[in-house]
Amino acid sequence: MKAERLWEALGEVGDSYIEEILVQTDKKNRISREGRLWKTAAAAVLLAFCFFTGVPLLAAEVPAFYQVLYQISPAAAQFFIPVRESCEDNGIRMEVEAACVRGDTALIYVSLQDLEGDRIDATTDLFDSYSIKRSFDSAGSCQRVSYEEETGKATFLVEIIRTDGKPVEGGKITFSVREFISGKAAEEDVPVDLQPARLAERENVSFMEAPRITGYAFSEKMPAEMEAEDFSKIVLQPQEMLYSPMDKIYITAAGYLDDMLHIQLAVRDKTTLDTHGYLYLTDREGNRVDSYSSIFFMEEKEERVDYQEFLFRIPKEELGKYKLYGSFYKAGRNVQGNWRVTFSL
Repeated sequence: MKAERLWEALGEVGDSYIEEILVQTDKKNRISREGRLWKTAAAAVLLAFCFFTGVPLLAAEVPAFYQVLYQISPAAAQFFIPVRESCEDNGIRMEVEAACVRGDTALIYVSLQDLEGDRIDATTDLFDSYSIKRSFDSAGSCQRVSYEEETGKATFLVEIIRTDGKPVEGGKITFSVREFISGKAAEEDVPVDLQPARLAERENVSFMEAPRITGYAFSEKMPAEMEAEDFSKIVLQPQEMLYSPMDKIYITAAGYLDDMLHIQLAVRDKTTLDTHGYLYLTDREGNRVDSYSSIFFMEEKEERVDYQEFLFRIPKEELGKYKLYGSFYKAGRNVQGNWRVTFSL
């Protein structure tokens, strides 16, 4: 049993339970009330401890454990629900380990384990491929919370919050996953062997005709005079590769137009390996200078290529004071399947 997991479990104990423990400590003369509060607080600590140390598995397999918990506090026992529903596909087992309800919020722990190899690791990401079906209007999210190297099991926390603020009262939940990625690699804050001042001197630079714009971002508020359609008029025509900081990531165009330095980043396999990157400048003091704006677009010919063009609003004559840096990311594998579990809260 790892100390850091116990510490994380204690951190999950709600403020109300801590207050109850303090009341129990400071008001020793109120014995009957203390007893009830201590039982509630003890149950809360035990529940948190169970969640983060794997005891939910014991609870599901040894009914006596659950009965003891129920005797300490029936309400708290209902708060903790062992599930142990699983399915297998493509040599991967997905299991809903446990679930709990806290007012308008349901928390569900789901694990993935490779039964045939090592396709799951500490970087495993469900890659927004999961789906949560429920009988009430709600917002859902999912994040990886742990990876056990001994078992090769990655655990994810699914959070479902009712949008109307009403308590979650039972109902069936269907959680499904169609793919995940793993084997992620990252090169962060690395120098790019291209000089901004020389990029600004490039010739034969032109704007692209009718690009498929997929998004845009501003480091500050978007200027009121700009419209969404304006972005399709200011991205560069992709050219030959100028630099490749990582496999499947390329700088494909650069130039100085409309008083801004444009640097274009192209990536392949974005939709399968989450390939992406960011570019920024640093001044002579090492201060980071992010782009004034960035524009996303794509091309799909023999294969899909996604682009992000970074626009830096810096006077051309001052670019010699800056250096180019970037952070780049991609996964090593994409595993597909059909994992689906339906269970009751």
